[in-house]
Amino acid sequence: MPVCLEITDRAGSREIEIEAESFWIGGPRSGCDVELDLAGVSGRVLEVSRDDRGRLRVRAEAGLPFPIRGATGSIGARFESFLDGDVLNLGPALVKLRWRAEVSGEQVVALDPAALTQAPGSPVGAWYRTFMEMADHLEGLKSPEQMVSAALGSILRATGADRVHVELEDDDGARSYYMTRPEDRRPFRVSRSLVEQVRARGQVVHVPVAATDPIARTFHSVRSEGISAAVALPIQALGKNLGVIYADCTRDGAVLSAEDLQRVAFCARILATALGNRVLVRSLLQREAPSGPHWALQTASPACAEFVQRVKLYAPADYTLLLRGETGSGKEVIARTLHDLSRRSKGPFVPVNCAAIPDQLMESVLFGHEKGAFTGALQARRGHFEEAHGGTIFLDEIGDMALELQAKILRVLQDRLVVPIGSRRQVRVDVRILAATHQDLERMVQEGRFREDLYYRLRELEITLPALRERREDIPALTQRFVAEAADELGLAEVPPLSAGAEARLTAEHWRGNIRELRHVVKGAVLRASGGTIQVEHLDLDRRLDRGPVPAAAADAAPAAPKLAATPAAEASAGTWKDRLEAQEKEALQRTLAEANGNLTRAAELFGVPRTTYREKLVRHGLLEA
Repeated sequence: MPVCLEITDRAGSREIEIEAESFWIGGPRSGCDVELDLAGVSGRVLEVSRDDRGRLRVRAEAGLPFPIRGATGSIGARFESFLDGDVLNLGPALVKLRWRAEVSGEQVVALDPAALTQAPGSPVGAWYRTFMEMADHLEGLKSPEQMVSAALGSILRATGADRVHVELEDDDGARSYYMTRPEDRRPFRVSRSLVEQVRARGQVVHVPVAATDPIARTFHSVRSEGISAAVALPIQALGKNLGVIYADCTRDGAVLSAEDLQRVAFCARILATALGNRVLVRSLLQREAPSGPHWALQTASPACAEFVQRVKLYAPADYTLLLRGETGSGKEVIARTLHDLSRRSKGPFVPVNCAAIPDQLMESVLFGHEKGAFTGALQARRGHFEEAHGGTIFLDEIGDMALELQAKILRVLQDRLVVPIGSRRQVRVDVRILAATHQDLERMVQEGRFREDLYYRLRELEITLPALRERREDIPALTQRFVAEAADELGLAEVPPLSAGAEARLTAEHWRGNIRELRHVVKGAVLRASGGTIQVEHLDLDRRLDRGPVPAAAADAAPAAPKLAATPAAEASAGTWKDRLEAQEKEALQRTLAEANGNLTRAAELFGVPRTTYREKLVRHGLLEA
């Protein structure tokens, strides 16, 4: 029986029949039974034969410059069964194999070359090729930014969406990505209501036609942005929600069909797999590293001996614990280490930044709410205490919590019961509470700004973290770690070296922002060094706030920093130290915003404060409209 081949390559689309039990597909002038226009290949590529039952089977030639893939995965050097009518991807060519005897008299229709263009909503050929290219591309990418960019571009090419947005949340923090046809990466306003539905329920949301959807058409964002259709779904890998992927249309009458939803879901699955593999590989590498998984406890400084000993001693206990230390000294990292070393390590670790959440929302965030409990409560929501059941909740910057809420936290500490807003039911929670602050709680208690009873309940155990300037012996090791992190994020082939002058300069710094500031400076230096040796000029240390004194021993090793000339504005505002600090803060806000290309989340990380605090500072200095 003849075998029918439907071939699409750069030479066009054609159909061939072969009367043979076995034959080869190869490149041009290869002498094979079937020759394809394959760049860089002149020999044999794929052998097709029949088994003893007459079924098709295929195997690939070794040493090809591209993989050969079928519906069930990659084709190797051994013969594998091949389903009648499936499509093979041979580099730039597509080949469909069909055994005519099983077609039951149906005519094989040749693929239309015009249908294989990478246009929105085009038939199977285009989106199959697009997704295969996306899968191939993701194999060589290291950074989440590159992976997300590949996924966004694929969705725009394979569906009718006009805009695509991805939000990721992992150990590196929360990040947002945008792409608008044709590959414009400026942020745009998405339907937060749809995104939050996906976050709350972990389910797919599909609005094929917004104008006829009884719920979506009432959303303010849908009306103001002219959204005609939208889809949103979770990005899930390794049993975790890594974020949300969102796509919409803004053209009048445009729709997103069920087929478009399937294609977005397919891209989301490939992206989730790539991100999940990256997380898994990083975790395995950390386990195998000499420093072990708890790198925060590796230290060469005598100043850290006491706090390391306390972490190891207190971790197995279930007592409430208060972490104290300056901003950026690593309190959250130590909190995670305490969780990892505890009997609750298999349970969730839920961090909450009390300074980043408005007071009016904090109760709902911590304790949850019922549907209709207040305006905007469209569905019931579990609070962070319930989410942390069986694990650990970390209340960072607890000194910024309102007094009214402090009383409710005290009750949870005493009874381990929470009451969602708008509900009468009491929910019992099994959580360990870790809290942290950089503030003087004793003084706040005296001034009536912090409850004395809560203060004593939080201090069942206490650990004080030393400032980075008190543990300078650890700066070289921390620097090397952050250089390696930055190299991985930027996709560099090798970790760039650090010059002796740069290392001495980093060791000599005052580090007002502690480890967080060191991390941001080092990552910025790796970026500016473009893969080469990191020099002093790449560190960008001279225009930061209050660098503090440089020890004399280190001043000889580090090159002298150039002095900045005072600007007229600075001279005019030099009446008081407060005025000078205000001017310096405004300048630092402008620099971080510019370095982050307007991304507030990234800029806030560079500045070293939560995003909400950073935005408030921008508004106060007139750099952003309220």
